[in-house]
Amino acid sequence: MLRWLFAGMAATVILVAAAAWSLKPDPASHTAPPPAKPSIAFAPSLSGTQPDGEIAQGKGDLQLNQALLMRFDYYLSATGERPLAEIMAQIGRDLDHELKPSAAKEARRILAQYLQFKRALGELAKNPALDGQALETIRLRLATIQNTRSRFFNSQEIAALFGEDDQQDKLLLERLAISQNAQLSIAQKAQKLATLDVQLSPAAQQARAELVQHLTLASRIDTAKQAGASAEQLHQIRSQSLGEDAANRLAALDKEGNQWQNKIETYLAARNLALNTQPPAEQNTAVQKLRDQYFSVQEQKRLGAFE
Repeated sequence: MLRWLFAGMAATVILVAAAAWSLKPDPASHTAPPPAKPSIAFAPSLSGTQPDGEIAQGKGDLQLNQALLMRFDYYLSATGERPLAEIMAQIGRDLDHELKPSAAKEARRILAQYLQFKRALGELAKNPALDGQALETIRLRLATIQNTRSRFFNSQEIAALFGEDDQQDKLLLERLAISQNAQLSIAQKAQKLATLDVQLSPAAQQARAELVQHLTLASRIDTAKQAGASAEQLHQIRSQSLGEDAANRLAALDKEGNQWQNKIETYLAARNLALNTQPPAEQNTAVQKLRDQYFSVQEQKRLGAFE
């Protein structure tokens, strides 16, 4: 849950119905499962990376914990770069390759519930009352996410899949409350924060440090962009924090994002012109011609958020 607290709820919106078929095991996969990891990057943004999260325990038994969701999210992060059906197929290959058939079936059930949960988060993101970084807004957002989560997972699944996140969220909110408490002196705040840090496991301390690093870097990049920083300057900021390889991947994503935004703006201008100049009976045809001119069939599925 920690990864959604400060980013709002810009979760990947998954169309579960469209991917329902891909949750079914491939009959051939039980006799000769293909390699779980593709020989080339599954998507451009994943270049130079390996799939996150260990999903198996022992000899192919399912390991129900946060790492399982990390594996799902690794591939779901490619939404927009690859069709959902292909993403689901790759996750399925991972499950069949690393798990026993019965465990793979159970993992598919968890995946289906997780997709429904993320879809519900996408709906929550439309609620303006949950948008913002004020402490009380963050508390409300977390409570809403947890209530929504309980619609899709039972208490045992929640403890296994989200327990670590929940503990980190609790401590993080306590840290925010201390930091924003105007009645405490700097020394008192430091003492209370140090007391909280003792409660963190080494893994949680690392996770918090990574989150702080991510938020700090995001803030620096945002400030630099507003000040008109060049691509080279943004690259230097990222490479200092994340290393050259990660900075190169982020630069490539920036370039793709800018190209997509430019294409969207050009299309919307042409679309508005068509809607203002074409007779009503011909507008739909004219707009579809523009869609075909500027976008592939797969890209057109993303236009709903911009039109």
